[in-house]
Amino acid sequence: MDDRASSRSPTTSAVPWLALATGLLLLSNGRWIVPAATWFAPVGMLVFLERAKSRAALVTALLTYIGVQFVVWRGLIPAPGALYFLITGIYGIVYFLPFVAHRVLAPRLGGLPATLVFPLAWVAIEYLFQRWGTPYGSWFSLAYTQAGTLTLLQFTSLTGTAGVSFLITWFGAILACTLQTETAEGTARSRAIRFGLVYGTALVLVMAFGHLRLRVVEPETALVRTAGLVPDPELMREHERTLLPARQGGRFTQSGMDSLAATTERLNADLFRRTRREAEGGAKLIAWSETAGRVLLDDEPLFLERAGDLAAEHGVVLMLGYGLFKPDAPKPLDNKVVAVDTDGSVLWEFLKAVPIVGAESPFTEPGDGVVRFVEIEGGRVGAVICHDLDFPRLLRQAGASGTGVMVGPSADWPEITPLHADMAVMRAIENGFSLLRPTFAGRSVAVDARGREVARVDFADDAIVAFLSFQPSPTLYGRVGDLFSWICVVGFLSLVLMGIRSSRKQT
Repeated sequence: MDDRASSRSPTTSAVPWLALATGLLLLSNGRWIVPAATWFAPVGMLVFLERAKSRAALVTALLTYIGVQFVVWRGLIPAPGALYFLITGIYGIVYFLPFVAHRVLAPRLGGLPATLVFPLAWVAIEYLFQRWGTPYGSWFSLAYTQAGTLTLLQFTSLTGTAGVSFLITWFGAILACTLQTETAEGTARSRAIRFGLVYGTALVLVMAFGHLRLRVVEPETALVRTAGLVPDPELMREHERTLLPARQGGRFTQSGMDSLAATTERLNADLFRRTRREAEGGAKLIAWSETAGRVLLDDEPLFLERAGDLAAEHGVVLMLGYGLFKPDAPKPLDNKVVAVDTDGSVLWEFLKAVPIVGAESPFTEPGDGVVRFVEIEGGRVGAVICHDLDFPRLLRQAGASGTGVMVGPSADWPEITPLHADMAVMRAIENGFSLLRPTFAGRSVAVDARGREVARVDFADDAIVAFLSFQPSPTLYGRVGDLFSWICVVGFLSLVLMGIRSSRKQT
């Protein structure tokens, strides 16, 4: 009887750790984020897997982890029914792999290398999956959960989001390793002190860098007035009501086209009225949120002529976010930003490079992903659209070209607010540019090149106005890109080889 109880004790003692992990994981990412929970959430899962060594425990942990993802991403991932569970389930499986790697490799390595398995595996999988395995970019990165700690986030100017994810997961791995059951109390205490000193030194250096970067005084530059406009919510609702029945059987009817033309004119007229107001107020750059304007294909030349006249009259650069309806095209919507210069000429157009797969991709033609720029007030200004900001590789074009301001017209919904805005701000820190992000149905924000808020409006119904520097603040990440992530990939593969050699020696 005692032997049977003893044989059950490891799994039994591990169950509270799984419960702790579940509770913290629910608050560590996605819809409800408590930044401190993100640091401690991996600990419970790692300890559970170390103490409950059975395959059944591994399956239980995996199913628990997937179940948490089903809960925390509900409403954030714009996918219906079974597709939502498929997407979220894949994410759950992929991001559970670092826990498996730690369970398999850490006992074979021991010492400090054992603490590096989990963070190196996490960053390697996070980078490779986000780069080649998912169409949704950098969603799920742990770095975004720390949006309120600007000092820490300055580290991304060196490493991208990978550096912050590494620090978070390394903390969890070190804490878990100090709680191993097979270690004598004195040895555990000694190991905790040793690991704590190594990690503490690294964290202090990172925070010191961030503190200095926020304190460094940039060369004095003139601040330029900018403005971002969102469509009037009531006019947009009126337009959407006419848009839905206008498309029947895959084609627009004539009566539907007439109703659509009337609502688009009212919507656009209001936007142009407020654009003129901001130009008269002194703005040198005025941007519209994602698809704020709506234009029928035959009406686009007159629409752009109207924009050009306004820009030339007031000497302002316009970056107009609008949707272009092409009734007879296989994909009937172009989601674009058009840049209009101070002389009224159209400089370029940028089509949304990465329409959201599932929600937008069936009816929206993707662009070529080449970021365009315009010179304003002695600085370079570029633009991408909403979901494009979730792709660090795309925005590195701005960092490499010395961009001073990026405009990111966006459209969100309540469940992804403010997380989606926080993700966009990370691109500014990584690449050293200011960001103007006018957003319909979400958080409109303007930040400087360090990610410090200059202006913010939640669920705006009019405009956001911000004075921004148009000069860049070059970063190491803007030059070397994802080098740190590749170092982590190589580091993890090296630990795998070390684990294999250790196993062979033991046999």
